[in-house]
Amino acid sequence: MKDWFRVFTLRDGSKREIRIEEWRSLQGEMKKLGITESDIFQMQMIEKEVPNYKRR
Repeated sequence: MKDWFRVFTLRDGSKREIRIEEWRSLQGEMKKLGITESDIFQMQMIEKEVPNYKRR
């Protein structure tokens, strides 16, 4: 099964990733990851295969 993820590349060069869920806003994603808008250098959406046991 494939899911969409948002990958945040931060200004310090690290990356954070979160699965996109319809009910969660972009601000909600950032809050869950503990980042602010000023931390973000780049954002992108990727689609990747996720094993069934990791789906929620």
